[in-house]
Amino acid sequence: MVVFQSCLFAFILYLRAYSASDNEWNANIPKSVVGLSGSCVVIPCTYNYPSHGKTYTGFTGIWYKGDSDIIYHEDTSKINSKFKDRTSLDYLQQKNCTLKISSLQHDDPGQYMFRIEIKDLNMFSYQENKVSITVKDSPELPIISVDEEVTSQKEVTAICVVSHSCPSEPPRLTWSHKGTTTSYSQPLEDGQWKLTSSLTFTPSREDHNKPLSCSAEFTPAKTASNNKKLKVKYPPFNVHVQSTPVKENESIQLNCSSDSNPPPDSFQWFSLNGSPLANGRTYRLNHVTRYTEAISCTATNTEGKTSSGPQRINVLYPPYNVHVQSKSQVKENESVDLTCSSDSNPPPDSFQWFGSTGSLLENRSTYRLNHVTRYTEAISCTATNTEGKTSSGPQRIKVLYPPEIKNGSSCESETFIVCVCIVDSNPPSEVKWLGPSSAFPSSSVEQNGSLTIFTLQGWLGFPDTVHCSASNSEGNSVMTLSVPHHGLIIYLVVATVAVVVILVVISACAAKRRCGRRPAQSVLDVKNDHNELKTTPKSDISSYCCVTDIFTVHNVLLGNNHTFPCHITDFLLSPTNHKTLHFFFSFT
Repeated sequence: MVVFQSCLFAFILYLRAYSASDNEWNANIPKSVVGLSGSCVVIPCTYNYPSHGKTYTGFTGIWYKGDSDIIYHEDTSKINSKFKDRTSLDYLQQKNCTLKISSLQHDDPGQYMFRIEIKDLNMFSYQENKVSITVKDSPELPIISVDEEVTSQKEVTAICVVSHSCPSEPPRLTWSHKGTTTSYSQPLEDGQWKLTSSLTFTPSREDHNKPLSCSAEFTPAKTASNNKKLKVKYPPFNVHVQSTPVKENESIQLNCSSDSNPPPDSFQWFSLNGSPLANGRTYRLNHVTRYTEAISCTATNTEGKTSSGPQRINVLYPPYNVHVQSKSQVKENESVDLTCSSDSNPPPDSFQWFGSTGSLLENRSTYRLNHVTRYTEAISCTATNTEGKTSSGPQRIKVLYPPEIKNGSSCESETFIVCVCIVDSNPPSEVKWLGPSSAFPSSSVEQNGSLTIFTLQGWLGFPDTVHCSASNSEGNSVMTLSVPHHGLIIYLVVATVAVVVILVVISACAAKRRCGRRPAQSVLDVKNDHNELKTTPKSDISSYCCVTDIFTVHNVLLGNNHTFPCHITDFLLSPTNHKTLHFFFSFT
């Protein structure tokens, strides 16, 4: 109400400036006003009367529709029923005859006249100053003004103006864009008022070519909207390299695409390390491969420049690096899921699984193997896409299983005792050699695939049996091996005789210088603790020393002690000057 009064007061001053002489019956009333149905209309009115310098206090203002229907009177009983509680008049004694009609109806249009009755002076109807009221159903559209072209991220102000006829209930203006708003109202001619709203906002590239709307909401529940398309300038955005998929080793033309206003006026192409390649919207690449480096382009306009960043070309190639993926290890008799993995573009559209004989097992990217064992055959997979197909080649599953000591494990005695323990296991086993009362370390270990060969070597002191004990994370196994000894006995006898012969030859050769002077007399005695045994030379004992003496032991009786002293005496030098060799040999 305060706003209405202040605005009305300003309007009164405006009318008074054009009023006629104070000594005449006249009025300032517009010839016509327009109002919105359901809203109100205000008819601005000022009047004058011939006061001749006198002051009057008794004023009665009357408004008529036509010549007889009273629509306003201070005596409300005289008001036409259609206008009761719908009309009001203010400041009559101040020569203000402004009339407000609320809730305009469709039958309100017509001619309206003001009449003044002044006590002790006169009364006057201003028939020459009638006003015509028009009622409309739709409000006028708001008018929007904003710069034809704005810049992204720079503040701008837009104005929205709408006219109305009811200053006490002005419309409410709203904007489609967020920002800071201010509003004010001012009177126009012919009973119209102007409501102005300003919006200060910061446009962005998203606002380009989008409408900026202003809506006026009138009472009761009538809305009028208008908009203006924004033209926003912004630097290149969404810069990227446009290309189509290309087969490996073919050529392709690349296009630098961007979103900007105004459009870019220059383009540049760069390699991955930033080296310039070319200028222009397009760039041709020859013989592209899957390893062709990423390329970027930069677009520039009046508002700035933007780079696409490195982008790789979509190169089509057949599968490669095809291999079977599974758990790194699987226990024997368990199940395992296998996956066919590959690198390709586009991704494979089909997979096939094959056994070691080439038989087809499955047609999908995964394959389940049940109850795998150490003997499970090698499996391969083939990946296929639009560019070709590639096979992984046969691949075995890594199966964990406990040690198995193979039948080839045994002990042999040749020049010495050799025991071999052959163990099949995964992971490789640890082997211990065990005797009745002690353990022996392996002399050597040889790995051959899943087989591990443990070798034990020795000379004397072996028991009749040894045990090969193998163990890993999956279990253990033991095998008992027999140790043969006949080979060792033969070896000892042969070795002993060889030593005797060597010593005799050495002794005989030492006396070779005296062969012509005296015969050689050599006696081989074999003694033990209970017997004295003599040998019989192969040649006569009176033979000369150049004849080789070979002795044979006869009828040796073995007792509990199997160790015998052996004495060889050479009487070649003299009966008193001779040499005797002493040594021992034993039998087991």
